[in-house]
Amino acid sequence: MYAMSLSSGLFLLEKPAWAVAVAAVGVILGWPFSILAFLPLTFYSLDKQFKQAFLSGAVTSIALLALSILVDHCYYQRWTSSVFNLLVYNVLGGGESHLYGTEGPLFYIRNGFNNFNFCFILALLFLGILPNCKKKVCP
Repeated sequence: MYAMSLSSGLFLLEKPAWAVAVAAVGVILGWPFSILAFLPLTFYSLDKQFKQAFLSGAVTSIALLALSILVDHCYYQRWTSSVFNLLVYNVLGGGESHLYGTEGPLFYIRNGFNNFNFCFILALLFLGILPNCKKKVCP
């Protein structure tokens, strides 16, 4: 949630590349399913400044994923990615999913609403709301 607030604030301060980088940090180091809340902000940032936003997001994501894989290797003694394993287990039902079951895509939308409340809805409506705003926000 802190990453969502910081990323939104950076975007409103017209720093979309930083907003995408913070979104990548929030998704990779925080909760991977929060990507649903960050998608509208990221798409709009890519539309506004594609090259800068894409490079900052890609560099941040690659660096954090590499660091995560190295830490996982130190603890698990094999090359693995806990972020990827979490997504595979919960979304695709891979691994030992018969222990807890799997859920469909609607579950993650409901779960996003439970975790982010109305901020989740506003994040999804971000692409439609922001272009209609005429007032410029100054720091």
